[in-house]
Amino acid sequence: VRNDAMSVDEIAAQKPERIVIAGKATLLTANAFYLFEEAREDVVAIGRTNQGLGNFLPHLDARYESIEKMSHQVGPEQILAQKPDLFIVKDFMYRSLGRQVAKLGVPTLALSLESPQKFARDIERIGKAVRSEKQAGHIIEEYQTRLEEITEKTEELGDGEKPRTLLLYYSRRGGETAFNIAPKKWIQTFQVEAAGGDPVWTDTHVGRGWMTINFEQIAAWDPDHIFITSFHTAPQDYIDDILDDPRWEALRAVQNGNVEAVPTDFYSWAQPDTRWILGVQWMAKRLHPELFSELDMMQEAKEFYTELYRLDSSTYEEVVLPRLEEEISE
Repeated sequence: VRNDAMSVDEIAAQKPERIVIAGKATLLTANAFYLFEEAREDVVAIGRTNQGLGNFLPHLDARYESIEKMSHQVGPEQILAQKPDLFIVKDFMYRSLGRQVAKLGVPTLALSLESPQKFARDIERIGKAVRSEKQAGHIIEEYQTRLEEITEKTEELGDGEKPRTLLLYYSRRGGETAFNIAPKKWIQTFQVEAAGGDPVWTDTHVGRGWMTINFEQIAAWDPDHIFITSFHTAPQDYIDDILDDPRWEALRAVQNGNVEAVPTDFYSWAQPDTRWILGVQWMAKRLHPELFSELDMMQEAKEFYTELYRLDSSTYEEVVLPRLEEEISE
C-alpha cells in the first residue's frame, strides 16, 4: 500500500533511533530531514548527497563522515542490514525500493517535496515521525511567511506587468551542451510564476522530465529575462560561455543585462530542494526590483541557513556565502 499516513503515527509512537535515507535523489530528502537538528544524530546510513559541487551536510553534522554511505543503486538487503526503524526515500523510488523495504517490516516514508503544498505536508510528516512537531510547525511557518511576502505583491500584477521569463537548465555531456526546459507543473515553473514572471515555455512542455530545446526556440521566445541553472556545475563555469556566444547578442534579455545564473551554493536554488523558497525570493527581486527594493537577499540567505539549518554564522560566512555572494549581492 502506497499510503503510509497511518505508519507515521506508529513510527512516532516508537521514536525511531536508526534512520536510513537512501535511493536516488537522496539530496532532496536528506536536505529536508536535516532541517530537524535534533534528529540528525539518529541517521545511521545515507545515500549520495553530492550533486557535483560538494556536500553540505558535513557542515551540519560532525558525525556525517562516520555514517554509512550508500549508492544510488542500493537494494533492500543493504538497507535492512543497517537495522533501521525508519527508512526515508523519494516518492518516485517507492515502487522499486521503498515498498520492498516496507514489506520487510521497516516503517517507510516516501517524500515528494515537489510543490510548496507537498513540501509542507512532508515536513509535517517528518516532524511527526521524529517527534519534532514544534520544529515542523516553525519550518512551515517560515516558508509560508517568506512566500506570502512575495506573492501578496506579485498576485496584484496584471499580465502586462509580468516580464516574459525563461528558466533554462544548462547541461554538458560528452562535450555537448544543451538547454532544457521544465514541465509546466514542476517547481521551476512555480518559482517563476510566484516571483511575478510569465514563464514563456509552459505551452511548449506540459509533459514529464526536462525537454531539450534548440537556440532557435529560445530566440523565437526572445524573453525579457533568462534565468539559467546547472545542477552539477558552478554558475561561473557556464554563464560567461553563454554571454560570449555571438548568437545570444540579439536577444533582448542579453541586451538589457537580464541573463543571470540562478544562485547555487552546494545545490541550485531552482529545484525541489529546501532552497526553493530562496529561489522564489531571488527571482522576485530580479524581476521586480522596484517592488522588492527592501528585500535584502544577503540577509535572507544568512537567516535561512543560520536559523532554519542552525548553521553557525562563522561557518555560513566561510563555507556558504563565498559560493553565493556574486549572485545575490546587489
